[in-house]
Amino acid sequence: MKRFAALLLSLTATAFAASTPIAGSWKIYGDVSGYPVNESCTFSIDKDNKITGTCSLGNKSYDVTGTLEDTKLTFKHGGEYEGQALILTWVGTLAEDGSLAGTIDVQPLGYPGTFTAKKAEEDKPKAEDKPAAQQ
Repeated sequence: MKRFAALLLSLTATAFAASTPIAGSWKIYGDVSGYPVNESCTFSIDKDNKITGTCSLGNKSYDVTGTLEDTKLTFKHGGEYEGQALILTWVGTLAEDGSLAGTIDVQPLGYPGTFTAKKAEEDKPKAEDKPAAQQ
């Protein structure tokens, strides 16, 4: 019985990871008040849809926290502009093609922006990664 429970838990975790399109590496391209924002982010997601990870902007890396609700991803991380500490809040919608698009809010400056994001090629799911029932 213990083996069965361990197997079931393992299969559940594998199915959860396969059904979570947010987990992995992303390339994010945006614009905030005419300034380009290009980031590389890596996200993990837990069973409660809490997001953690890191985003690299220039030569700095920032910790990420956020949530996923249905197709809506909200995350935030720190930043810096001319010595001033910033908080960037990103709100995006996951499209059917696997891309993200949404808005950026930069505080305390109050600057709005927009972004698009695509999963890095090495993290895109392959047909063999899908559970058999979905193929």
